[in-house]
Amino acid sequence: MSARISSPEEIRQRLADHYAQRGFILPQQGMMAVAMPDFQDGYTKLYAALTQQENHFSAYEREFVWMGILSAAGESVGTHHVKLFRDNGGTSNQMEVITGLVALAMGTPRSFEFMHRHWQKHFAPMNAVATYRGAISRLVSDSGIPLDLAWYLMLAVHTTFGHRWGVEQSLHALYDAGSHEGKMAESISLPFLAAGINRLIDASEIWLEMIRSGRISASEPFCIWAETSQIGGLKI
Repeated sequence: MSARISSPEEIRQRLADHYAQRGFILPQQGMMAVAMPDFQDGYTKLYAALTQQENHFSAYEREFVWMGILSAAGESVGTHHVKLFRDNGGTSNQMEVITGLVALAMGTPRSFEFMHRHWQKHFAPMNAVATYRGAISRLVSDSGIPLDLAWYLMLAVHTTFGHRWGVEQSLHALYDAGSHEGKMAESISLPFLAAGINRLIDASEIWLEMIRSGRISASEPFCIWAETSQIGGLKI
């Protein structure tokens, strides 16, 4: 059975309920209430599971990472996350650091990645990966921001941009530091809402390839994921 257009009463009730729950109504909520009510219901559940319930990040960590994602995506409408960042202890000084990290990630393909892939041999003993890691460490030094939180943000931002090299290097750095794999998973999941499902698929595939190739040593649950042979698109 095909979807129908909601009645005026249903539309008003859906939008009133959404406003009562969230305190604001983004444009797509109205469209979904009118013509895609099942999608609105599913979206609400997905949004809550990804951004409102506590998964692996604390509320502060999650909103710290969100600041990087929304900046990278150019999504200025996400002011509710600005409020949540502030409400959970985020500061203007921390936002200065986040802005610098996003800028660093944005320039990575034409700087650190370029050197690593093409010119590093001409500038020995320069190590582009070590230089990249050092740049991130310097940005967060004396800020009070944990270095691993900066790397979770970088993983999320590189996922948002679709930077393969950046995703790889962020995962390498996090595994080298013994960081939390659940937080890595949350880092590449959050951009789904700002950048789309393909970014999540791509970053997950990169992570999967790194586990399978032995470039990182994952825990048993993640190795079970890597051992599953049926992963991939439909073969036709």
